[in-house]
Amino acid sequence: MSVFLDGQQIRAAREARKLTLQEVAEQAGVTRQYVGSVEHNKVQLIPPGVARITETVGLGIRFSHPGETEEPVHFFTYGSMKPGFSRHGVVEASDPEAQQDALLAGYKLYDTRMDYPALVRTRQPRDLVQGTLFRFTPATIARALKLFDVIEGVDDAPPLFVRHRSVAIAAAPGEDGEIAVPCWLYVYAQSVRGMTHLKEGLWTKK
Repeated sequence: MSVFLDGQQIRAAREARKLTLQEVAEQAGVTRQYVGSVEHNKVQLIPPGVARITETVGLGIRFSHPGETEEPVHFFTYGSMKPGFSRHGVVEASDPEAQQDALLAGYKLYDTRMDYPALVRTRQPRDLVQGTLFRFTPATIARALKLFDVIEGVDDAPPLFVRHRSVAIAAAPGEDGEIAVPCWLYVYAQSVRGMTHLKEGLWTKK
């Protein structure tokens, strides 16, 4: 059953068990920043991760959040579409409203030895990737994703990348802290065998 739950209830339950944000994050398999965002009601919550957090602090229920089913209007890029890189003009031409630095947790980045990196999912919160988060409107994100799908080879046979819905960690606007932001990104759909893991999670080849 899904119910609405105030994030402060999670915080109160965590503190009653004398658990730190980091301890809850490690047990729930998410990041410390994500737990903090949940507690402050700053995120469109994703039920599986939230369920693990509530179970860790002893509440043992799942809950949802208004707007959870809405399509993300943010796009996270970690490679050639970042500002200053070769394909950034494609993003700019798609009319984003804003941009900011952000992180992904649970992913690794690899050097393809071409003009783009490969992103793969690991589900390990300590695996971080650095990139840029762009905010669009519902109308412009739809148009942008159609173009990005072509660039990323989503419809190739076999596909080069697949579009994936995820959550990025970014600075909370006007506040001291982070917020988890639902977003779209592209995950590498082929083997990364033989590729070099970029341990800093940062693509620097322009």
